Amino acid sequence: MESKKSSFSAESLLIGGLLLLALLVTAVAITPSWRQGVRDFFLPEQRLILAKVSGDLTGQGLHVTVLKIQMRDTLVLEVYNVEKPEESTLMARIVLPEKRDAYFQLKGNATNLGLADVDNDGTLEIIAPAFDDQMIARLNIYKYNPATHGFDRLNAPPGTEF
Repeated sequence: MESKKSSFSAESLLIGGLLLLALLVTAVAITPSWRQGVRDFFLPEQRLILAKVSGDLTGQGLHVTVLKIQMRDTLVLEVYNVEKPEESTLMARIVLPEKRDAYFQLKGNATNLGLADVDNDGTLEIIAPAFDDQMIARLNIYKYNPATHGFDRLNAPPGTEF
C-alpha cells in the first residue's frame, strides 16, 4: 500500500513540475522583454557582412569602402576611409531605421548596396535598400558632407531612376 502512495506523489510531483514549466514558457513567450532577454542569453551578438562596395565618393580622391552589416536586430552601414591601402579607418557607422535587408535594381543589376550619383551633382551617394516592419521597401540614401565629415540622409529626387 505504501508503494502506491509514493508513486502517486512522484507522479503528482512530475505533473506539477511540467505544469509549472509550461506556465513559465508561456509567460516568456507572451512577454516581449522576457522573450528578448532569453534570446539575448542564447544568441550571441554576431555581425554578418551582407554587402561591400568601394568607390570615390567626392570624385576628388576620397576612396571609401562601405559595408552593409546585419546584426541581431539592426542593419548597419560602416564607411571606411581607404585612402591609404595599408590602413583603413572607420569614418562613420550609420544605423539604418529598418531591420530587414532588401535589393533593388542599379544599372540593370540586383544589389543590396550601391554607390550612385542620385542628385546629379558629380558626387556619389550611398544607397542601401531595406524593408520596414510592415515589409514596405525603403531606399536609404546617404550623402557625404565634407563640412562635417559625416553623412546626411537624402530623399531621392522625383523621377530618379537607377
